[in-house]
Amino acid sequence: MDVFSNLMVIGECLLDGPRTRAFERAIAKVVRPDDTVLDVGTGSGILAMFSARAGAKRVVAIEIAAEIARFARSNVFGNGLSETIEVYECDGRNLPVREPVDVVTMELMDTWLVAEQQATALNSLHANGTIGAETKLLPYRYECLLELVNYDFSFYGFRMPFVIQARNFSAGKHVLRRLTEVHVANDLSFCAPLPLDVHRRLSLPVNDDGVCNAAVLTARAFLAPGVTIGSTSDMNMPVIVPLQPRPLRRGSEVSLEFSYAMGSGFGDFAMQWCDPISSHVPQPPRAAACLDSRHEAHPG
Repeated sequence: MDVFSNLMVIGECLLDGPRTRAFERAIAKVVRPDDTVLDVGTGSGILAMFSARAGAKRVVAIEIAAEIARFARSNVFGNGLSETIEVYECDGRNLPVREPVDVVTMELMDTWLVAEQQATALNSLHANGTIGAETKLLPYRYECLLELVNYDFSFYGFRMPFVIQARNFSAGKHVLRRLTEVHVANDLSFCAPLPLDVHRRLSLPVNDDGVCNAAVLTARAFLAPGVTIGSTSDMNMPVIVPLQPRPLRRGSEVSLEFSYAMGSGFGDFAMQWCDPISSHVPQPPRAAACLDSRHEAHPG
């Protein structure tokens, strides 16, 4: 099993101000004095330390990567929080707590939960009883968003259509024409186990004329009442998925179907038109997925 363990990304997460500040605001709203908090995939320990600062009685922080767990433990000690926060090197299937906790914080999210382990970790917590009827989840809901566009897959004089997981927002500069609004492709509640195998069909009204050759995937996470967060520089970044080029007309409607297994990566992600394309528009070869370096654990 490949486990992401590069300390460099911890810095990138911490420097992602919109992401980190949104979690800070949500934790301040949700965590109450005397709460027991479980922080899954603690990374630097920042969310665990936010919970301690919000007044939690006990915070259990778990991290699957040994070197990152050591780093989190040193941060907790260096900030005088060792009496409140316990850091364990383990994953969600081997927890040091065996009863429902008051709050679960977890940021193992990539766009649409395709590659990282948010869904599988949540399912394990539901199955082993760590998430009880009164447990507050942060985030508690997640929307998968989709927009159809005409995209310029030209790079430095070469045409290369492939799945682009954009760690920065320069990918947006290649959008030549936006052909639909942003639509909710899937609305997920984290308050119950998630089906990991996703098979869905989506119909979208077309807003403009043009040739559609790509879908832009983004997401919105609901962290706490009044606190939501979309794509940031290090979380739920836009993903560009090539499609067989198809001419679209304003006022018409098109349908797509997509399938993937949450947590398995973009290698088996499939998205295509629901009906045959009857046009002379050339179709590109099947695109190979360009995977972000973060596969499973996403340190925060």
